[in-house]
Amino acid sequence: MFKHLTGDKWLGLTAVIAALLLIFVWVPLDIDTGLVEKVRRQIRLGDSLGPVTAGVVILLGGILTWMRPSADPQSLSVDNLKWMATLAVTITVSFVVMRFAGPMVTSLLTDTPYRALRATPPWNYIGYIAGGALLVATLISLARRKVSLSAALVGIIASLVFALLYDLPFDDLQLPPNGDV
Repeated sequence: MFKHLTGDKWLGLTAVIAALLLIFVWVPLDIDTGLVEKVRRQIRLGDSLGPVTAGVVILLGGILTWMRPSADPQSLSVDNLKWMATLAVTITVSFVVMRFAGPMVTSLLTDTPYRALRATPPWNYIGYIAGGALLVATLISLARRKVSLSAALVGIIASLVFALLYDLPFDDLQLPPNGDV
């Protein structure tokens, strides 16, 4: 059954499985609130809305990739697996930086614990922007096959814009990973 699957089919199948695990296993086990919460007659976004939305987008992408593979099917090669491993390491390192940069910088600059400052600017932006900028700049550099100042600037600006779009309109949401710190 599996020997006739092309690289596109494998990619689609992997995305569908990852999305289903995200939506139906990880989110329910890790997040206590639903997609939308009604608190004192006010409707608020639940903590699981973001991850479930991301999971649905991944699921749709996987289904579309499975249904409409490229016209020139190719099988997976060792180079493909090396590229996926490089991406996995890049994403993992960026998430580790995102998780620990805020508490580390806070402990170096102030005696107040990070948990007390995690919802106040500029402290709540440190980890998100550091990890996000590292992720974007590294991915751009990998795609271009060269490190450049422009990639770093795009990473910083993109992370800052996303942080502001996520943080400013909503008073009760915290930038990731501050809710868990």
